Amino acid sequence: MIDLTTNGFYTSDDVKLTYYETPLPLKPKGVVLIVHGMAEHALRYHEFLDFLYHNHFLAVILDQRGHGQTGKDSGHLGFFASGNGWNRVVTDVKEISAMLKSIYPELPLFIIGHSMGSVVTQHAVIDYPELYQGAVIIGTTVGISSLMRKTASLIARWEIAKNGEKTPSKLLSQLSFGSYNKKFKPNRTEYDWLSLSKTNVDAYIDDPLCGFTCSAGFYRDLFYGLNYTTDTNNLKKIPTDFHLLYLAGRDDPVGNMGKEVIHITQQLKKAGVQNVNLILYPLMRHEILNEDKRELVYADVLRFLTTNTLT
Repeated sequence: MIDLTTNGFYTSDDVKLTYYETPLPLKPKGVVLIVHGMAEHALRYHEFLDFLYHNHFLAVILDQRGHGQTGKDSGHLGFFASGNGWNRVVTDVKEISAMLKSIYPELPLFIIGHSMGSVVTQHAVIDYPELYQGAVIIGTTVGISSLMRKTASLIARWEIAKNGEKTPSKLLSQLSFGSYNKKFKPNRTEYDWLSLSKTNVDAYIDDPLCGFTCSAGFYRDLFYGLNYTTDTNNLKKIPTDFHLLYLAGRDDPVGNMGKEVIHITQQLKKAGVQNVNLILYPLMRHEILNEDKRELVYADVLRFLTTNTLT
């Protein structure tokens, strides 16, 4: 695989984010910024970045706050920031996107988000659509229902008042993910829901920068982001001609086996966004970019990028 360059980006509040990028292809078609998911990190996407590079896209991925090298440097894995940490991570994405636009003004910029990163990406598209040529939303969720999000937010605030915002929350982790594996009994591991690929599940379990318990402050911020990105009034801010591609495994419990993904795409269309497409992959779970048949997903992503580069 192509070697990645490791870089540091200083945000407007003087926090150093680590990000990785491929070389610039000889005949680049565009730039792709990738936003990873919860309790994982950027280097898990090396193969996907390699694929994008060999198909003429400069690919960039950052370790978000509380994750990967960025989280190690801060000393707080699983915590974004005090106050409204969600808005801060969305601003991080906006700022690194603006930097890429300034460096490569002649190239279209796309954004791809997975899982938690898909929600960050949706928020960035709502607030800063002018930065992007299009977006790919992978393995997303709407957080079940507004009532469940409200209840979870109250629990998060109670735990913050009791234990502080940086303390890992086993309760909220169990409430958020505890039911996912039940759909795949008998279970081989506690992370069977991540992927049908045993190799991928085992790699996740063996990775010290994956699977950590996030803080009560993190969950407070995540539920804020879910509320923001499911508000119809916010979805109406997206330009009607903006191009969105939603991808998910049909057996992904994070999106309620595709039901939540279908719901958000329908909500977008009702809000007036016309160019919304959805693909659900049979026999794939949450991490479709790491499934054994991931080449099918890679091909669909490439088709979306190439098509919208030409428009």
